[in-house]
Formats: sequence, structure tokens, C-alpha cells
Amino acid sequence: NVEVWLDFVCPWCWIAERRLTRAAEALAGEVEVTFTYKAYRLARGMEPTDFKDALARKFGSTSTANQMMATVSENAELEGLTYNFRSMRFGDTSDAHTLVKSVASAEAQHELIESIFLAGTTNGLDIFDRDVLRRIAHQAGVPDDQVNLDRRETIEAVGREESEANEIASGVPLFVFDSKFYLFGAQPMEVFQ
Repeated sequence: NVEVWLDFVCPWCWIAERRLTRAAEALAGEVEVTFTYKAYRLARGMEPTDFKDALARKFGSTSTANQMMATVSENAELEGLTYNFRSMRFGDTSDAHTLVKSVASAEAQHELIESIFLAGTTNGLDIFDRDVLRRIAHQAGVPDDQVNLDRRETIEAVGREESEANEIASGVPLFVFDSKFYLFGAQPMEVFQ
């Protein structure tokens, strides 16, 4: 079992999740892999803002932000992913995480996670808008009765999972294998294998 902590505004999380998935596929028949997806919010309580501006504030310079975005884009391309930093935004992803947690199966969660990353990272959709999230869920085949962004237990689970992650590392992407050891960051596929 691989516990996967990620955030939809983490520039490395989609890349890392894709590499982990490819590693599991490469080991099919040798190792049975199950995924447990967990929530982590990098910008809890923050109103959505331009992604590049958020990076420049974090790193203290636009040039450092540009270098980071170039590095992420190069790595994303290797995984067949497109990052449109001009339309990407950074902010509190509580609703997106609550949506994923409201879905019953790990397979459906994985499909929804991919759809949310694609929407916010590639297609420039507003993943901070609840109506957009509901449309993403509908297009991913999630039954309407499973979409609940206000279920208290689910919202509380997001906070608990964040606390669990903080006991291991400070940030995401984070992967814990069989509750024994962890990997942090967008490691190469071979490292995940």
C-alpha cells in the first residue's frame, strides 16, 4: 500500500504521481500495488492568486520563479504533461480535496485527481470554484449523490491527513510505502520502482 499525499497547486505533485503510477504499472505481475490518496493543502486559507506571483513571493524573485517553472515544465513534458503557468492559480484547495475524499473507491479518486490536475494545470479551469469542481466530477463519472463539498467528516479528514503528513515531512509530494518508509519529492520512476 502506498499512501500518496499531494496538493493540486503543488507544481511537482502531478509529475510525481504520474511517475509513481508508471512505476506500479511497470511492476504489474510482480508487486500488487494499492494507493491511498491523502490530502495536503499548501495554501490553507489563502485566496486564489496568480501562480507565478505566488512563486515570486515565495522565492523572493521573479527570475527564481521563472527558473523553477522552466524546470517543472521540462520534467512535466517528459511525463506527457502540460503546465500552463499563465493560467494556473495558487490558493486553498480545501474544496478539491473534500471532493476527492467524498468519492468511495481509490480508482475513482485517482480518476478525479487526474481530472482536477488536468483542469487546473493544463486547461486553465478554476479549481477553486465549486461549480467547476462539480462539473469535473460529473465528467469523471462520479455519481452526483457522492459529490458533497460540505460533509463535516470529510472536511475534518483533510485536516487529519495534513497533520499525519507533517509528522513525516514538511510538504508534498509525499509517499509512504506499507507504513514502513517514505519518499519525498518527484523522484525518478526508477526510484519509485
